[in-house]
Amino acid sequence: MNNHDLKENPPGAVKSQEDLSAASPANSDPNDAPVGSDWGLSVEQTLQLGDQFVGFAAGVVDLARVEILLAARTLPNLMMLWLLMMPIMLLTWVAFSVLMAWAVFETSQQIGLGLLVFFLQQALLLLVCRWFFVRHRMRMTLPYTRAHIDNFIRGIRHGSNSRGKPEE
Repeated sequence: MNNHDLKENPPGAVKSQEDLSAASPANSDPNDAPVGSDWGLSVEQTLQLGDQFVGFAAGVVDLARVEILLAARTLPNLMMLWLLMMPIMLLTWVAFSVLMAWAVFETSQQIGLGLLVFFLQQALLLLVCRWFFVRHRMRMTLPYTRAHIDNFIRGIRHGSNSRGKPEE
């Protein structure tokens, strides 16, 4: 920039629309541009996009690796807390059951009824846990996969027994 340009357009001054349109190649006549420049620009933009994607993917992989390491280091603490929580949950349930049995005893003044309520709460919890256990054990046998395999085998057997025969 020479002194003449500084007097007309000092640094930080807004340029006029004419100056912008003269300087911007986007407003020039598309017929004046070389034939391969659009294709070259597209390839360059695509390569830049690819570089950005590779950088993004590498960042995500690094972040996942660090988080997996953090999770692995946190696992012993999580296991210890779980082992501490199990007896606390058990004691909380027993305390709740005793509270309910005590409330029944206080209202009825019959100790047998209070003990019966305590027993029924434990039996109800045992039945609910048994129901969940059976349900989860059934899922462990992969019933849908076995049914799918059985249907496939039946289809093969049916197909091999009726070679050339139309289905009824």
